[in-house]
Amino acid sequence: MALDMVAVLRRLSVSIDTNSPPLTAPGVISWFGRLFDVTPEQSNLGMKEGMELWGTGQGFAPLDLAGVESWLFDAPRGEHLLVAERKINFDVQDAPSRDGRNLVIWTLNDIAAFIGHAVIDGRLQILEEELDSEEEIETDIFSGPGPFTLKPSNDFSLLDEKGLDVSMAKPVLIPAKLHKVTGILKGPGEDEITRWVLNSGGLHLLHELELLERSPMLNHVKMEIDQNPDFSELLSERRSHSDGMGDLLRWWKFDSETANVLTYEVLVPAHKGEDATGSEWVLDGVSNKLHMNY
Repeated sequence: MALDMVAVLRRLSVSIDTNSPPLTAPGVISWFGRLFDVTPEQSNLGMKEGMELWGTGQGFAPLDLAGVESWLFDAPRGEHLLVAERKINFDVQDAPSRDGRNLVIWTLNDIAAFIGHAVIDGRLQILEEELDSEEEIETDIFSGPGPFTLKPSNDFSLLDEKGLDVSMAKPVLIPAKLHKVTGILKGPGEDEITRWVLNSGGLHLLHELELLERSPMLNHVKMEIDQNPDFSELLSERRSHSDGMGDLLRWWKFDSETANVLTYEVLVPAHKGEDATGSEWVLDGVSNKLHMNY
């Protein structure tokens, strides 16, 4: 799950007032709060009394100069601390400026150092109590209104194999459905399983699942969604089974009649580009499925 930067700062005794947010246009950069009761130690890190605290949220689309310039145009006069929880494609020294506004940018390295020192000296605990059940975890990550944006793996190795260049592609979002499927595998015995299945340009089994804290503002690309998905083939698997004489690989078939399905509306980060012939392709950043001739 995405890091709650405001919660981390408060755990480190940073005082943040979240009342009376300034009026700014919606975008990648959003207001976290206003600093007060700044300690000498915090002051050494660049924090100041009354400083406005902003964040980019985590995401795969980098922060560029145009985004900072657009946000700074609406930013009020005074001191500003921008926490960049994503990569930036410019040098911090080249950040735009505007009269009456002093901007401090924390990069990913700055954030890592800030949190790392806090963990080492014991001001921040990284081990939390485990939740009692998977249902509690699910309730937490899917709380609030959807659609929910899945976190991409940013694995572009398949594009390299195909001779495709991700730097020439555009980041997009794919509306999709995410199914939590519970049911019985039947083989030499029976086993109840729970699996996450992404329904977007086919059915894809997900072994890991995280959500972005904030969804990037990107164009949507539509992929086919199976309105009556059959999970039997996808969730069946071969397993090692001991028959007393040795281990054998046996098929365990998923019984569709036992399936219990919960479905969520999600957005899938992806990249859309063209190959050398001008044919379009889309790389699903969650399942890492490459759709050619899109």
